[in-house]
Amino acid sequence: MVKINYSTVVAISIVIVVAVAIGFAVSGNTFNKPAGPEKSGMTLTDMEGRTVTLNSPVERIVLMESSKTAELAAIAGDGFAEKIVGWDNDIKQNAGDEYAMFVARYPQLAEIPDVGSLDDGTFSIEKVISLEPDVVIMHNWQFTWAGDATADALTKLELAGIPVVFVDFYMDPMVNSTKSMLLLGKILDREDRAREIVDFYNNHVDAVYSRLATMNGTKPSVYVEQGYRGPSEYDITEGDAGWGSIVKKAGGDNIAEPLLGKSGKPLNPEYLISKSPDIIILTGRNWSTPGSIRMGYTSTPEDTRRTMDGYLARPGWDSINAVKNQKIYAIHQGYTFSVYNFIMLEAFAKWFYPEEFKDVDPDATIKEYHDRFMPIDYSGTFVCSYY
Repeated sequence: MVKINYSTVVAISIVIVVAVAIGFAVSGNTFNKPAGPEKSGMTLTDMEGRTVTLNSPVERIVLMESSKTAELAAIAGDGFAEKIVGWDNDIKQNAGDEYAMFVARYPQLAEIPDVGSLDDGTFSIEKVISLEPDVVIMHNWQFTWAGDATADALTKLELAGIPVVFVDFYMDPMVNSTKSMLLLGKILDREDRAREIVDFYNNHVDAVYSRLATMNGTKPSVYVEQGYRGPSEYDITEGDAGWGSIVKKAGGDNIAEPLLGKSGKPLNPEYLISKSPDIIILTGRNWSTPGSIRMGYTSTPEDTRRTMDGYLARPGWDSINAVKNQKIYAIHQGYTFSVYNFIMLEAFAKWFYPEEFKDVDPDATIKEYHDRFMPIDYSGTFVCSYY
């Protein structure tokens, strides 16, 4: 009886898949592809601590969290749209009206091939290889939420000779976002531009930190909930990651952290009501889900407050300190996962300590960032007070 080594079978299967995909890419694309600029090697360390070598200049990118289009656009400028040759559906499904804003300005974005997603099993290694990218950009959180799929994709891409670079705007946002922007600047050969953005970011962050360092007293207790599912169902909150880590950086006490650690999931309503947080923050986007919190480029403050009504009417919420003391706020969900998190820090600090930060205007900061760095105009509602 012949014994079969499962690991060997898996390895052979991966090689076959990659070989077939490479053959398809060569037969379908290479002979018709015009010669590009002469490339040289570049070695860098990504946000997973991996040493990666890729060819520079980078002209063809597959973006495996397409909501990072905003970061690429800020660094690369008007030419960013031609560099994205494939992406997942994140920007279409989860970014609200941001996708429409970008497509209105850059119609070619609507034609970018969808290579599938790591977190739902639709990722296509064959399609990625056929696009002949210079680099595939992934995000650290994809190891946390889709670890097996991410590891499998990484193995296959490396076998195909396609470099993968990880960035991080979520797992440790206030530390790794600037590092990720500088990394993208190096990949795009726009390091000066990335440094300019990082300097703007740091100036605003340091201004918040310097004030907080002089303050003493009890920290306000805070609850943040994603406003995607609507008020009838409690949605996820986060421990010491994403917005949860920003609550801490802004001088608040996140009531979810002792239960969730670095993870995110819904809290038990009874627990929330018993903790009676001083401040409640809901996150929003122009999602299609009925009852979700409406925020973004095409929303008004009235739209946002109207969708917040149902949350305040939840059973037991009238007994929570935040509701009784009228400290209910909303902020754009995208600011949790992006370089915009420094604006989330400003907003949180202002809501936690209104007297100490009364001269801080997060909305003005958003507008200034768009005016200086973004190829699309600022409009709409991204931070909002209910009262």
